[in-house]
Amino acid sequence: MFDRSPIAEREIKPRMRWRWGLVVAVALMLVALFPQIHFMVNRGRAWRGANAISHPDEVAYSAYLASLVRGNPRRYDPFTGRGAQAEAAESLFSLQVVPAYAVALPARWLGASASIAFIILSPLCALASSLAVFWFISLLTRDERFSGAAALVILGWGTLMAGQGIVRHVPNLNYLIPLWISNKVSPPSLYHLPFLRLYQPGVAFPLFFVFCAFVWLALTRPKQRQAIGLASGAGLVFALLMFSYFYLWTAAAAWLGCLCALWLLFNRAERSRAFVVFGIIFGSAAVALVPYLRMLSQRAATVDAAQALVFTHQPDFLRLPEIFALLVLAVLGFGVRRGTFRGNDPVGLVAVSFALTVLVVFNQQIVTGRSLQPIHYQWFIANYCALTAAVLTAARSWQGMTNGRLALVAAGALLFAFAEVWLAASVSWNYNLAIDAGKPAADRLAREFQAGTSAAVPVVLVADLKLADRLPTDAPQAVLWAPRMLVFPGVSEVENRERFFQQLHYLGYDEKKFWAKLDTPDWDFLTGLFSYRRLSPAVSGDNQPIMPAELGAQFANFVAYSRTFNRERASSPTLSYLIVDASGQTDLANLDRWYQRDAGERLGEFILYRLKLRE
Repeated sequence: MFDRSPIAEREIKPRMRWRWGLVVAVALMLVALFPQIHFMVNRGRAWRGANAISHPDEVAYSAYLASLVRGNPRRYDPFTGRGAQAEAAESLFSLQVVPAYAVALPARWLGASASIAFIILSPLCALASSLAVFWFISLLTRDERFSGAAALVILGWGTLMAGQGIVRHVPNLNYLIPLWISNKVSPPSLYHLPFLRLYQPGVAFPLFFVFCAFVWLALTRPKQRQAIGLASGAGLVFALLMFSYFYLWTAAAAWLGCLCALWLLFNRAERSRAFVVFGIIFGSAAVALVPYLRMLSQRAATVDAAQALVFTHQPDFLRLPEIFALLVLAVLGFGVRRGTFRGNDPVGLVAVSFALTVLVVFNQQIVTGRSLQPIHYQWFIANYCALTAAVLTAARSWQGMTNGRLALVAAGALLFAFAEVWLAASVSWNYNLAIDAGKPAADRLAREFQAGTSAAVPVVLVADLKLADRLPTDAPQAVLWAPRMLVFPGVSEVENRERFFQQLHYLGYDEKKFWAKLDTPDWDFLTGLFSYRRLSPAVSGDNQPIMPAELGAQFANFVAYSRTFNRERASSPTLSYLIVDASGQTDLANLDRWYQRDAGERLGEFILYRLKLRE
């Protein structure tokens, strides 16, 4: 049936060469390694082994990865030490299990820590993503040089297309526009190459383009057996995406639906092939969806709250990737009208499908009534879809582009990518410095836990909130409270707030110290007082600011909690350790009322105390 396909016959061309794809991959691997090299070189002999991060959310992923490396079960919560039982609730981390185990199992076999795994993972993700994008573009264009340049454009300009990074950082500089004005009109920015955020979406990102490549091959290969095998492969990759990252698999589903509609509408001669190919893929997706939905139904109550699920039918057409996608559609439509493009050109249809995908993922709530942090589409996939649509349009518009111009475009994209990671390394310097300085204390806890015999997971009070978020990556103990604790299902929203108040009580917070902390807005501190959706309009779409009266109410709640603090609260949970800054400026009078401290152990810039609940 497929042997007579005109499209299939047209696609039989000389074998693809990978030379320029490998060149691009090596270049982006070096770019990906720059933040870590920059951090290690500047730390010199003081470097304690921490991986340099580019986004604060990476500490939650590294904590879960470290938990799996230690052999804990899939639903385990590394922040609280809960979830070892089989009936534990699902979290977003346990649902999106493929990339976690893809990294954790080799790390466990090799005896590598989560920090080492993340250091190695960054260039590997750059390698895989570069080759996946290059492969997909090469399949459609059969132009090695153009595909290499296109891969750099798609991956190097992804931050720009998301409206983030340098393009947002420069206007936020105080000497241009006061920061308080910038924050009023735009949410906080993302600094780095988004596709390299670890381990989400970094590990699964290449699978998106591998899936697209399999779909294209299934639609264009001449033999029926080949097409069926490739369609089955596409279905398998889609299933892996489904258990990898929500925003990638839903974007893949949107792209597949758009391509299916376009292919059936404009390629009538190919409908028999299309029905078979798309039928196999959709059937495979439906099979994978059954266990996925079952796992999703067992999610913790805090998952929806942490992810800021919004119920709305409001359209959303003003994001930068959408505007760019509309421009691409306009160019393609103008080209068809002038005769530059044919309406049934397969590559043109793929370009249109990517542009339409951008519009679909940002506006599916018009039908479903549910919007889940659409900013993640903008950061992690819609921007790359818009750029893919653009380069495929360019492939048809400028087929005679000289090597010199291609080299200039590629060099510009690579330079922009390097500038983005340089900015990320600079912006994240203080954060990385803080977690690296705390690593000796974490390493000491890890050694002490290995030597212990107690089945209970000890709890650590960490005064520095950045270090509290990081501790589960480097040590197996639980923490009393951390800013990203609520993304795991170990605590309810009520317990999360109580733990935060307990932390403040132990650290001697009074009215003066509480309000002084709020004078310099700190997301880590504010997340103990308010839900995630209130702190980031970029996440929830809610631009309602936090009012002084709300802050006053939270302070009153804390005062009431402190006044009624008793031994029952002091023992729930029971603390085993305390990590504080070695400066000695922390007021520990409230803690000393309920716990007895040992002499303490100086570890770098911190002191580790062992605690015992008083009788």
